[in-house]
Amino acid sequence: MAVFTGEVEVLDPIGMHARPAGQIVKLVKETGYDVVFIRDGEEPTKANSALRLMAMKVKTGEKFVVSVEVDDEATAMGVIAQIQEFLKG
Repeated sequence: MAVFTGEVEVLDPIGMHARPAGQIVKLVKETGYDVVFIRDGEEPTKANSALRLMAMKVKTGEKFVVSVEVDDEATAMGVIAQIQEFLKG
């Protein structure tokens, strides 16, 4: 498997909170892919726990990289696009 990355931005006025974190975790569990959130200067955070994602304390307007381990780039970009949708609010 290969690792593909893309940048997302939190557009939800509340930032990263329970609803988008839960949606992301559900997506990760349904797909079975390894998805990791990467912020500058911090350890990567696996996206398989809503509490871990909320603990990142990502605020509105912040950007970070999403890394997806899958077989093809189109699938990875689809997952990253869904995550971006969840972060729109």
